[in-house]
Amino acid sequence: MEKIRNWMVAAGLAIIVVGLAWVGHGTGIIQLPATGFMSELSVWTINGSLVVAFGLIVLIGSWKLLRDEPHGPGFGDDHFLGES
Repeated sequence: MEKIRNWMVAAGLAIIVVGLAWVGHGTGIIQLPATGFMSELSVWTINGSLVVAFGLIVLIGSWKLLRDEPHGPGFGDDHFLGES
């Protein structure tokens, strides 16, 4: 489970970096190449923001959902059902 979580965290971080690059191109902060098709177009700012949000969901989800400790009482727990 730890390997899966590490890969998901790495994927989330990579998605966030790509989204931030798109936001940078869309806002004109990044000008590489100088005649790029993404330069200063608001559609890339919006798309990049959505990609960053998705990357954060992947990152937080992998960190929370794939942790090793139990999530609390669940269906497999006898105390949850009121049994001792």
